[in-house]
Amino acid sequence: MPGPIWRRPSRRATVIALATLTVAALAGGGVAYAAATQPAIKTSTPRSERQITNIDVLRQQIRNYYGDPLGTGVAASDSNYAKEAKSVEAQGEHFLADRHHVHGTKAIVLDVDDTTLLTWNYEIFSNWAYNPTTNATYVNNQMFPAVFGMVDLVRTAEREGYAIFYLTGRPTSQKEATLGNLTEDHIGVDAGFPKPTALSDGEDGLFTKPAVADYPDYLKTACAGDPNGSCTTIHYKSATRAHIESLGYDIVANFGDQFSDLEGGHADRTFKMPNPNYYLP
Repeated sequence: MPGPIWRRPSRRATVIALATLTVAALAGGGVAYAAATQPAIKTSTPRSERQITNIDVLRQQIRNYYGDPLGTGVAASDSNYAKEAKSVEAQGEHFLADRHHVHGTKAIVLDVDDTTLLTWNYEIFSNWAYNPTTNATYVNNQMFPAVFGMVDLVRTAEREGYAIFYLTGRPTSQKEATLGNLTEDHIGVDAGFPKPTALSDGEDGLFTKPAVADYPDYLKTACAGDPNGSCTTIHYKSATRAHIESLGYDIVANFGDQFSDLEGGHADRTFKMPNPNYYLP
């Protein structure tokens, strides 16, 4: 489905300065649009309206895909989305079960939004229009259920001796709520995932994106050439995976719903979760 339709400011606090249009209100009540140098999403330019899926039709198709044609915010367990998610889960479990010889302590890395926690209820609430304030309400109130099949995958990996790491672009201010939503703290939704593994250097295994001023050395180095030194999604996530590996872990599998969750190496294999709702380069 055409990703550019629902391009949004990053829900994971990713800075994409050249990806968006800058909109400024004029004193007289008008609006001025200053186009960025180039869009972050590379795609073709339709020559006619017939080459574009009508946005309202496309929204309805996505509701149907999630098994929620009336837009209640609850995805159905027998929906085509759920079937795809469970298919990825099954492939992941099969791959992890066969990995007996690794270099270091075997581990898996998982993104949060729409990889472990399902944000479909927020998409319906916001009509696919991301707003950091309303999104923070959902995050801080821990309102997201687990993605279909993923709790079983992570619990199976834990039983088989894998270290479990979560890597999200959510800001550090949302770390406690993210952990509570993923695991169990009796606030909002307890999705039921295992707690992250404590790393050998004392880190807790749930990586959230810090403010630039608080970057650890490995992010400062990896992102020195990014705009204002603020990591792109790919640099932030790949540098964090490299950091995990430097502590003696072999990341056997990396799970994410965005290609930017998966690019940059430092994983034996990547698994792409389905997500037609937004695109983060």
